[in-house]
Amino acid sequence: MKLSVLAEVLGGELEGPDGETEVSGISTLQNAGHDQICYYGNRAYQKYLTSTKALAVISGERVETSSRNLIIVESPYLAFRNALLIFPGETPSGFTGIHPSSVVHPGAEVGEGVTLGPFSSVDECARIGGGSRIGAGTCIGPGARIGEDCLLYPGVSIYHDCVIGNRVIIHSGAVIGSDGFGFVPDPEGHLKVPQTGIVVIEDDVEIGSGSTIDRAVVGSTVIGRFSKLDNLVHVAHNVLIGPGCLIAAQTGIAGSTIVGTGVTFGGQAGINGHIHIGDRAVIAAQAGVMKDVPAGATVSGYPARSHGTSLRVHAALIDLPEFRRKVMDFMREHSIKEEEGK
Repeated sequence: MKLSVLAEVLGGELEGPDGETEVSGISTLQNAGHDQICYYGNRAYQKYLTSTKALAVISGERVETSSRNLIIVESPYLAFRNALLIFPGETPSGFTGIHPSSVVHPGAEVGEGVTLGPFSSVDECARIGGGSRIGAGTCIGPGARIGEDCLLYPGVSIYHDCVIGNRVIIHSGAVIGSDGFGFVPDPEGHLKVPQTGIVVIEDDVEIGSGSTIDRAVVGSTVIGRFSKLDNLVHVAHNVLIGPGCLIAAQTGIAGSTIVGTGVTFGGQAGINGHIHIGDRAVIAAQAGVMKDVPAGATVSGYPARSHGTSLRVHAALIDLPEFRRKVMDFMREHSIKEEEGK
């Protein structure tokens, strides 16, 4: 695609003399070649602007750069995303159709245009919608339902009766529908509570590698449409996650918690069970949330509290060693023994 055409497709204004030059692809500021474009949207990478060899830089403003061309757009990150759709990378698999080594139960239903990679399995009464791609070694359990145009990478496990919507992406190693962690203490040992519910993943959800979503005790564990889960996220039984949530890596959400619409979780956040997190709340990285979070609130720290309060607590802790030194000096000056001061 010519650079001038690409700028038009991205809704941007091209500044520079090379509109007729063909664009071969996309790279980073520091690695782009003479026929590639790149994206600038973070000042941490400003140092690369004057040394980049890129044909053009996508930016939200005019910047000083060694590139001869700029594509000025209103939203650089969105334009970068759209450019990546125009110049996609490698396809997830070279296999098409149903591989001879895959196993499909006679009672299963496989839609038109479905790809089943090597050594995948589709169990009894399972259904896979048209155009979905199932990677090598992926297991679709009895009665599970996969929607249309889904992409399941190699090594995904979908347990029995779970429901996956349309256009869902699930990365390798994810397990959907494993038993929730439920036991009754007993003198003879912990008695397992049967987990008889399912998992429902709504349309346009993406689930990262190694993530686990437990089936409900009864009813459903639900991941709302357009929500995106990073790698190594754990969602326990009967959790309800609303639409449009973003959940970063290593977050764990305990059972029966309700998460509203558009909630953002930083990495390694830990969420208590049986609580409610309101719409558009922000949970900072490594926060330990023990109680309900109001809609729109930002919380951080352990235990999690309002972000402003957490910052003040942290600042006080930084001053604590110096404060202690002053107290000890005072005690020595006044001949106060440490034991008396306790």
